[in-house]
Amino acid sequence: MAFFKPSAQLARCDVCRTVFDPVFGGVCAQCRRLLCPTHLYGGAFQRLLGRFSLRQAVCVDCRAKSGRTPSSSDR
Repeated sequence: MAFFKPSAQLARCDVCRTVFDPVFGGVCAQCRRLLCPTHLYGGAFQRLLGRFSLRQAVCVDCRAKSGRTPSSSDR
């Protein structure tokens, strides 16, 4: 009996047009684009922060525009 099945729904990233499982990507809280994990979180450290924090995910482009860095926003 399989408890965990792959998602039947797939999404397409608004930036790179890559097809991905929506469980791993998401929607940016500021620009409201549907993004793959690479464009939503960036690196592996940001992906871990996004998974385990209660704050809404902000994409790489919006973080760069606002000047937020992981070290300055997490303090």
